Amino acid sequence: MDLGVTWLKSASKWPFIEATGFLPPISNGSGQDFFAPPLIVTRFLISLFVNSVANMILLTLGILREQLLPPRDRLDRIDHVLLWTIKLGLLVLFLTLPPVVMSDEEPADSEFFSACSGGKFDVVKSFLKDHPSWVDARTDNGEACLHLAGIYGHADVTEHLLVSGANPNIRSTFEQGLRMHPLSWNVYGGHVANVDLLIRHGANVNLDFDGMGPSKPKVTALDVVNQLIENEDGDRRFVQLEELLKSNGAKTMKELAGGPKSEEL
Repeated sequence: MDLGVTWLKSASKWPFIEATGFLPPISNGSGQDFFAPPLIVTRFLISLFVNSVANMILLTLGILREQLLPPRDRLDRIDHVLLWTIKLGLLVLFLTLPPVVMSDEEPADSEFFSACSGGKFDVVKSFLKDHPSWVDARTDNGEACLHLAGIYGHADVTEHLLVSGANPNIRSTFEQGLRMHPLSWNVYGGHVANVDLLIRHGANVNLDFDGMGPSKPKVTALDVVNQLIENEDGDRRFVQLEELLKSNGAKTMKELAGGPKSEEL
């Protein structure tokens, strides 16, 4: 989104403008309304604002010059040329800056995260199209969309996030989040398709996180799967996860520390 749109979104909230309806709201397709004028208009308005600031600066410099130096016609002509050179340069700059420079960095909102956890693929896709940086954005509790999609195993959302550049090893920063990454969330949920997607997009199968015991011991995804196989006897999902993880080099924490493999005991 262009910086001019962001600036005018704020302007549309000013009491006078909001009361008069001078800037009519236009939907952005994600449930939020804001004023979205043509790109050339927003940049032109910004250039006028910047030119006004430039005039104030040059006026101040002119007053200081008059105080420090005697008035001379030659200096006046130089000031005049300098003024219009700067104004023309600023106008060209703000009319030609690419959108990637004049970008919108507003934080991700709750509707986006609700779509992630709720498996609303089209909504997630729409938000990421307008805000690509949200692919690794976090909730107030420190979880990313890739974590939330793992609650119920929404494979289509997970795949779209990964294809869009989401970090498959992103950790939760929530104080009680056990440093968990998306792989661990999906292992606990028994979501085989999501685990496969994460591994194929670079998830580290041996990345440790904190266990759920009182002492919060460090564990790997394979440690968790082994425990779940014991606790959830007969659930084929966890047997499949064990096979999938081991085929991709997964180890337990004991094995990573140099201890014997479970099948050798």
